[in-house]
Amino acid sequence: MYTPIHYHENMVTGFNTDVKFRNEVFHVQTEDKGESNPIIETLVYLHGEILLSRKLSYAHLLHSDDRVKKVKSMMKSQHDQMINELKNGNFAHLLAMDTQNLSEKTLDEMVVDYLTGNSSSS
Repeated sequence: MYTPIHYHENMVTGFNTDVKFRNEVFHVQTEDKGESNPIIETLVYLHGEILLSRKLSYAHLLHSDDRVKKVKSMMKSQHDQMINELKNGNFAHLLAMDTQNLSEKTLDEMVVDYLTGNSSSS
């Protein structure tokens, strides 16, 4: 189920979706950053923390007559793609980390732990 996000008139309405995967509920949010920052951004949250981010520029569409229609289509496509990747387990390696210690580690520490195979240790 999609929940629309409403913003300023120069922004296209975004999407919010909760996705259950491996007994966790992820929140996927896609939004338009507006004409002054023509970016479509999708964030995936787990336990209130941003787990993943994906950005896509639509600067090339700013002067297009059907910009709103094209941006909506790009947003829906990016949102659905992120949901499908999540459901297909593309980000399962992130769940292998010790989620109880996520807030206690910096991003750099988590990346080093993952790369060295110490993702389950604290």
